[in-house]
Amino acid sequence: MATITASGIATGLDVNSIISQLMALERRPLEALETKESAVKAQISAFGTLKSALSTFASAMAGLADAGKFQPYAASSSNEAAVGVALGSGAAAGTFAVNVTRLASNHKLASGPFAADAAVGTGTLSFTVGDESFSVAIDATNNTLAGIRDAINSASGNSKVSATIINGADGARLILSSRETGAAGAIAITVDDDDRRDTDTKGLSRLAFVLGGTQNLTQVTPAQDAALTIDGFAVTSASNDVTSAVEGVTFNLKAIGSSTVTINRDDSAITTAAQDFATAYNAVKDAIAKLRAGDLANDSTLRGIESSLSRILQTGAGAGVGGSFSYLSEIGVSLDRYGKMQVDSARLGDALGTDPSGVIALFTHATEGFPARLKAAAEGLTRTGGLIAGREEGLNNRIRLLEDQQERLERRLVTIEKTLRAQFTALDTLVSQLQSTGAFLTQQLSLQQAANNQ
Repeated sequence: MATITASGIATGLDVNSIISQLMALERRPLEALETKESAVKAQISAFGTLKSALSTFASAMAGLADAGKFQPYAASSSNEAAVGVALGSGAAAGTFAVNVTRLASNHKLASGPFAADAAVGTGTLSFTVGDESFSVAIDATNNTLAGIRDAINSASGNSKVSATIINGADGARLILSSRETGAAGAIAITVDDDDRRDTDTKGLSRLAFVLGGTQNLTQVTPAQDAALTIDGFAVTSASNDVTSAVEGVTFNLKAIGSSTVTINRDDSAITTAAQDFATAYNAVKDAIAKLRAGDLANDSTLRGIESSLSRILQTGAGAGVGGSFSYLSEIGVSLDRYGKMQVDSARLGDALGTDPSGVIALFTHATEGFPARLKAAAEGLTRTGGLIAGREEGLNNRIRLLEDQQERLERRLVTIEKTLRAQFTALDTLVSQLQSTGAFLTQQLSLQQAANNQ
């Protein structure tokens, strides 16, 4: 704001000080608006904090819906070097004698040695791995080992064969590896050689390989399934992760050897997950309580959010969940008198002993589980067009209104200050004129008196 000065020389008044005090009084409505704007901005920031807390809560609920966090059993292997074990849905207590006699392997083939940049041949290489087939055209532009390697790796329809080159003391070799373990991952290569001799050991035909047929490549590793026995029963698997032999159990085969795999009931994982659930719920409750004591005091939005979350906890899981339980309170997860969630580990253990799958379903069911429903509620509150977005929009509109009012007041204050300074300038001018007139009259009277005295 430009400053207009008035000296007050004639009046002897401190005009600037007087105007500053008068303007301070005039600015009080503007300061009140600025205070209101600061409070509204603090509310907007608080709603941002609330959204962040709810987003964190939603993420925690998404993680807690993972059935892997609610594994009621723990597994161990007496020989981890040979057999590891992992549990999934459907696992049950038991002991299994596992004897690994063969590991699954990827089919790997190697060509004979070639001199650097030597031409291998031209024609077409046709690959078959399981139910996948693709072809690679080899011509004068790509008929070296490096060119053939790159053509195979970039071939359309190739997802199962990887080509590399090993440079040895006797030359370079093309290495072809199946990306799949097991017998079904065997690589078959037929050649349409430009020299019309598709199975000889010259030209491109040197890369032909078919199990039971032409084998011009060296088999480095055979394509074989894993072989093992579980409690004496023979099992084969294309992968070293055997998932289908025992429901809910994955045997991770690592080496030839024997192991005893033991699966026992273990409540610790579920208890930890339930406590994590309570911790996440209490964290969002604490965030709401802090905002209620601060910038969102008496805001009805907070009560609405708390009510929506509490209503979910008080609404039992639907019939689709199955099992013996419908409410978290039935398994020892409940709210205390302060609205904080507590986990009664003993009661949770009793529920797990009665119906472990029913307990797990309360947490992990895709639509009726409590984490899934709380996640949906939190996301609904924070989404575009949701409750919080509506409140933020209203507050932003209020900010714009307050800024408009401040702008009008600023313009008015400029006018008022100009008017005051003009008035004081006029007053000073008037006083100066009166002083000049008074001085003139005094002089005239003095002259008249002097004349009369003569």
